[in-house]
Amino acid sequence: MGRRFGWTGLRTVSLGLLIVCLIIVDMIPVYARESTVYFHDNSELTFSYPPFQFSGFQISNIQAGPLSRSARVFQSATPSTPTGNGVAVPMSATISISNQTQAYAAFVAWVTDPFPVNVTLDGGVVMHVWMGSNDSLLPWQGSEFFMGISDYHPAGSTRFQLLDYYTGNATIGHNGFSSSPNEYVISTLRINQHEFQAGSMLMFFAGAGSNKQGYSFTVYFDSPAWESRADIPAGSSLTVAEFPNPIPAAFAALLISLVAIRRKARPR
Repeated sequence: MGRRFGWTGLRTVSLGLLIVCLIIVDMIPVYARESTVYFHDNSELTFSYPPFQFSGFQISNIQAGPLSRSARVFQSATPSTPTGNGVAVPMSATISISNQTQAYAAFVAWVTDPFPVNVTLDGGVVMHVWMGSNDSLLPWQGSEFFMGISDYHPAGSTRFQLLDYYTGNATIGHNGFSSSPNEYVISTLRINQHEFQAGSMLMFFAGAGSNKQGYSFTVYFDSPAWESRADIPAGSSLTVAEFPNPIPAAFAALLISLVAIRRKARPR
């Protein structure tokens, strides 16, 4: 009886330890093992942006959706490298940009999955985006491209927070893009100790502007040939769904094996 009681007590303690370990370990976030996220064409999202300042210009009239030719938002940006044939998204610059002169813009954006908890990121961001255009411009017309990163929180009071951006040199009288796809790499972007609230997304965007309404260009991504992507300061801070936490399962397997061994060794 004493031995039976001892085994029962040990089994109870082992199960209790298992539950406690699973609860504690499951609370530990799983961190990305890569610092590169690739831009994919999984599905388009409908986004509504409030007016905001970009490079000293007021930007308004932004509605992103599957039918838009000027604002496209794709889900998602993940560490999975592209394997498909690629996506070529044609854009038409009709988003209103106003300051001293009237201009128009269009952009493509990609978002990560929403953060399940508050996450702080700090460090440099390098963006690689493939773009091209064969549009013609008159002598008094020009164009320039831009890239940037932002915090987008659909349910937040401040839904869109621009974190950093880059604008290329404006070209006057000719198209600044090549007619074939070309990789544009920007390494000056930075996230400065920014805390993303639970439910927010890290957004990457790229596009072009012109004083020609309807200026057209194409963004290429989601293929080994067009690896549009971003190198991010993830380190041990960015949680991604692609890396499930294996530790609870390992604990369970270990403790179950210990119980099985103890049961087998118990005298009859």
